[in-house]
Amino acid sequence: MAQESASKFHQIPEALWERFDLVIPIYKKSCKGGRPRLPMQNVVGGILYVLATGCQWKAMPQEFGSGSAIHAYFQEWVELGVFEELW
Repeated sequence: MAQESASKFHQIPEALWERFDLVIPIYKKSCKGGRPRLPMQNVVGGILYVLATGCQWKAMPQEFGSGSAIHAYFQEWVELGVFEELW
C-alpha cells in the first residue's frame, strides 16, 4: 500500500510541475565535483509526499532520494519564499 501512495507522488501533473519550475532555484553543477544533485521532480515529489502524509523526512520512501537532502531543499525553499510564491 505504501508503494502505491508513494508512486502517485512521482506523477506530478505537468501544470503543477510548470509552476514549480518557474519558482525553484536553478542549481548549477559544482566545479568541485561531488555527488550529483537529486532530480528536482524527485525533490518536489518527496516534499509533497511528506506534507501530504505527515511522515518523518527520513521515513519517506527511498525512491524520492535521501530524506535529509530533500529536507534541506525544503528548508532552503521556505527561506527563499518558494512556497509563498507558488501560493
